[in-house]
Amino acid sequence: MWHQRPFQLVLLSVASCFMLYFMYSASRSTSSSQCPESHGYNRRPLEPFSYYDMDRPDTVNDTNIPHVLILTPFKEAARFIEPYFNNLHQLTYPHDRISLGFLVSDSKDDTIDLLRRTASRSMRGQHGWESPFHRIDIYQKDFDYDLPSNEDRHAFNVQVKRRQIMAKSRNTLLSAALTPEIDWVLWLDSDVVEYPATLLEELIGLDKDIIVPNCYWHSYNEEGGYDRNNWQETNESWAFQEGLKADDVLVEGYDELKTHRISLIDLRYEESSELMHVVPLDAVGGTCTLVKAQVHRDGAVFPTFPFQHQVETEGLAKMAKALGYSVWGLPNYLVYHYI
Repeated sequence: MWHQRPFQLVLLSVASCFMLYFMYSASRSTSSSQCPESHGYNRRPLEPFSYYDMDRPDTVNDTNIPHVLILTPFKEAARFIEPYFNNLHQLTYPHDRISLGFLVSDSKDDTIDLLRRTASRSMRGQHGWESPFHRIDIYQKDFDYDLPSNEDRHAFNVQVKRRQIMAKSRNTLLSAALTPEIDWVLWLDSDVVEYPATLLEELIGLDKDIIVPNCYWHSYNEEGGYDRNNWQETNESWAFQEGLKADDVLVEGYDELKTHRISLIDLRYEESSELMHVVPLDAVGGTCTLVKAQVHRDGAVFPTFPFQHQVETEGLAKMAKALGYSVWGLPNYLVYHYI
């Protein structure tokens, strides 16, 4: 029967060819639209792979503006999300060179839903927030760790376990969010409620491998030191550690354990009144900590195991120093934590 209808055969063949052509074109278009942005790197989007020359700086209009990734773990933090974003949007650093990464874990309040809604408003320029950020990534990962109250999380006897869980949280967030275009990583706690709008350019301008401001708290008529995980070793602290077991973990700021270290809190105005005066440190906290991305890429992460008797952020600093990097603090440059 078909040999009697050659015209229909030709028409069917032509139609089939057109259909295959359009299907191929559509798939190529979809693949290209799903490729990530090149972020200034030498990349050929039509190739079935991505190529980044990480030895070349990421440039915008032939100007090297470092790309900053702000990372924040959230847990039961719904009440802080609105002021957190208000502060971010007041930053004077170019917002198109800022990416945000969040990890929500073990939260029974509406942290994740509120964070998703607020991030959407932020990127859409709503709520009076102009200049959206380069990107916002939100991750959710539970570690099945819970404390009954805010007071309990600061208790001495839970610190090692709590800090190990925090290290897992930070490492999970870092491994998910650190992409090739990132030059700096700012670790910022959700409950850091006040800091200068010029924070990023001022810290980046110092060009230190790791640097931390001094984290305080304040009320309407008084203030005090908050983050005691920023510290220097002393001859006495080194001598104290000689008697420790390899798996002993030290924590700071507790009467139950005297480590003989010098806190950054206690160095305010000690040597200089200059705002940008820097001092060497041996450990840092995570309330507001700027890290060169290369430090993380070279292997300095947040140990969940005892590394030179430290875990989490203090372990990060010890690890960075073991890799040959330097750690610094700004005793007179303040950021403020909720209390």
